[in-house]
Amino acid sequence: MALSQLIRIPITRHAAAAPNGTKALMGLMHKYGMTPTMETRFERDHNRTLVVRRDDNTVEPVPAMDWVNDLFYTSECTIGTPGLKFNLIFDTGSADLWTWSTRLPESILAEGRQAGTTIFDPAQSSTYKELDGYKWRIRYGDQSAAGGTVGTDNIQIGNIMVKNQTIQLADRISESLVHSQGAHGLLGLAFGSLNTVTPLAAKTPLENMITQKDIPVGQSLFTAYIGSYKDVNDADKGQSFFTFGGIDWEVVKSTGQEITYVPVDTYRGFWQFNSPSFAINGHVIRTADNTAIADTGTTLMLVSDDACRAIYNTIPGAIYSKDASAWLIPNGIPLEQLPFVSFALGDKQMVIEKEHLLYAPSDSPIPGMTFGGIQSRGSLPFDIWGDTMLKCIYAIFDAGNMQFGAVQRVDLTQTTPV
Repeated sequence: MALSQLIRIPITRHAAAAPNGTKALMGLMHKYGMTPTMETRFERDHNRTLVVRRDDNTVEPVPAMDWVNDLFYTSECTIGTPGLKFNLIFDTGSADLWTWSTRLPESILAEGRQAGTTIFDPAQSSTYKELDGYKWRIRYGDQSAAGGTVGTDNIQIGNIMVKNQTIQLADRISESLVHSQGAHGLLGLAFGSLNTVTPLAAKTPLENMITQKDIPVGQSLFTAYIGSYKDVNDADKGQSFFTFGGIDWEVVKSTGQEITYVPVDTYRGFWQFNSPSFAINGHVIRTADNTAIADTGTTLMLVSDDACRAIYNTIPGAIYSKDASAWLIPNGIPLEQLPFVSFALGDKQMVIEKEHLLYAPSDSPIPGMTFGGIQSRGSLPFDIWGDTMLKCIYAIFDAGNMQFGAVQRVDLTQTTPV
């Protein structure tokens, strides 16, 4: 039954998860298996494990908890009958729906309960059905993993009920993944080819919404409006939300612009699209055949080394640090000394607000520096539009028409302190 009213599903930022640029970047290396291409202390060993090389030339693995702790935005999803509310990471860069479950070891459950984690007990849901013989497993770049059993149950996102949705129940989580800063699991919104369930991949909630006609015909889409804690004094109060089954035209109207759409290439399972140029202070630099993906589960923006150099060479005092493995910007830099930077969505340039060029205070040995919001994509063959960009646009993920759309948001109160 299709929904009758468009509902904004709030995105909650968890204050306990303070932004940390190094953890954010290392987490992306885990998530995407990327290898650094700039001079760095981080490298891959013979097992493809991400390691850091210390001053004494020894190496040690970088824990995957860095990835989990960087994801401090969650939204509510109700699972089971009676419904149990979970705070899940809505992630357009993956396609699994997994939660903590009572099948985890008691020692881990005790930690979770102490932290206030919601834990799914399949025995307490009258609509849960086990899928015998089905398993799932996600492995990260430090060889840590999460995995477990599989079943189906009803879920509710906003006012949309999805019946018999595949739920992946964790019965094992590596210790480095336990500390999840208020997240009780993950809800993937990429394409189903990325799903890790075997022997048959599971349909994502969006795919089931479309199949079950839970959302209107012709509106097989969801949207993301990701605000910033820097914008709490703006007209929108820095709010964040998702919508499913429709576009929030109030948001589009407020921009005074039309939505720009480009086709998506689902070959890799991502929301991937052409991004053939970028601009610095209005000077357009062509990057033929360049593509990007939109990832709500990523905080930084990752681009080519050449693009990084071009951008940071225009910022007084900006440097690349081997110790931080990142581009850094001097603290307290005046707004007027930061460039206007934009990246193309098809033929339309989408501007990154100057305040988002600054991510968080750097923890590198170099004092007085801020971690840049744009960093190197390393060995990846595509850019990643994470929150650095997504906070500056209203994003439309249109599965029905296989296209990604965006409209530039207007921010009248730029603030650069991080």
